[in-house]
Amino acid sequence: MEKLELLAMVGCSIVDDEGLHYLGKGCPSLQALDLSRCDRLSSSALAFLINGHPSMLQINTSHCFHEFPTKVIQGLKDLKNLKTLILDGAPVSESFFKIINFNCKHLVEIGLGKCKGVTDKGIFQLVSGGVNLNILNLTCCSELTDNAISAITDSCQSVLCLKLECCNLLTEKSLYRLGLHCSLLEELDLTDCFGVNDTGLYYLSKCTKLICLKLGLCTNITNKGLYYVARNCSEIRELDLYRCKGIGDDALYALSSGCKRMQKLNLSYCSEVTDKGIECLGHLPELSNLEMRSLLNVTGTGLTALATGCKRLAELDVKDCATIDDSGFMALAYYSRNLQQINLSHCAISDVGLCMVMGNLTRLQDAKLVNLFNVSTNGFEVALRASCVRLKKVKLIVSLRLHLTPDIVQTLRARGCRIRWD
Repeated sequence: MEKLELLAMVGCSIVDDEGLHYLGKGCPSLQALDLSRCDRLSSSALAFLINGHPSMLQINTSHCFHEFPTKVIQGLKDLKNLKTLILDGAPVSESFFKIINFNCKHLVEIGLGKCKGVTDKGIFQLVSGGVNLNILNLTCCSELTDNAISAITDSCQSVLCLKLECCNLLTEKSLYRLGLHCSLLEELDLTDCFGVNDTGLYYLSKCTKLICLKLGLCTNITNKGLYYVARNCSEIRELDLYRCKGIGDDALYALSSGCKRMQKLNLSYCSEVTDKGIECLGHLPELSNLEMRSLLNVTGTGLTALATGCKRLAELDVKDCATIDDSGFMALAYYSRNLQQINLSHCAISDVGLCMVMGNLTRLQDAKLVNLFNVSTNGFEVALRASCVRLKKVKLIVSLRLHLTPDIVQTLRARGCRIRWD
């Protein structure tokens, strides 16, 4: 295949070094290679392939190597035009960063998620001297401090995407540097970063081009911090506030006023949110994906306002929202005709409510219906029959398997629906 340019073989665990040697001898036009999770390959085999393809532009070997891939790293010296390198899960050393800095001047994306050996010094060596990265994945690089972020903001001011999940040594100083120097930043993942606080969000709000911001498990932020973000970052389309217990209705009011282009929002376990906050979300016309698990202060009133306002809603997760009654689900069935995925597990919906939802939502393809204690076996039977033509996935409690008629189970499977028993 002399014209083959891109080959993705993710998770092909039966392919070994012999297979890779065939590629190394052929495919002269190969420019992009994704070998992630091919765990039977050695670094020598990949090095052999690299040596035969000096024009390679993209390499992904995430979760392939458990030891430092010495020969691969040495082979990178020949890839002068390399633009993307993903090594997630592989151990690295200072020599790796030096080789990248000296040889791969055109590199724009690097993936070092869960790589052991990533230090402040390594990041400084990586970014200094002309390498201008746009995308950096430093997920779970727990040794990094504010000094690493300073090095990035000094040398990579055109950075667009920065993933820093579980980098717990970072403080508000890092957000100050990002806000000061990285005005083009579009995506930032700060999930589970303990040092993120309201002051940090104030600094970060100067990154006015932010499109995606992930703050899940950042327990030190409050409504005040979200106010800064909502006031200045009007381009945000995706926001993750998973288990941010300091976030309540005031934050949602600010978001509904300032972030009108919001499409995806995660509020799961934000226990301070009430109907008032969910009603504010009804003013986000482009909202299509909402996770709001275990919001015990939200009732049918809030869900009704949401369904009435958010006509583009396609994915909704209300698992464990035990105080939402049928009135909310009836509104959902009537107004949310674009819903494709829904999680109603552990909700107080009844036979009537479930049948309305499953029967009226004509685009519904994926439904999670575990532990619906107010729904009878007959209610499940009727609801599943009403939606079996279009349903592709359904999740049910395993005990229900003994009570449903074999006919409905066979009908669902015959129509291509995959049933998952929980």
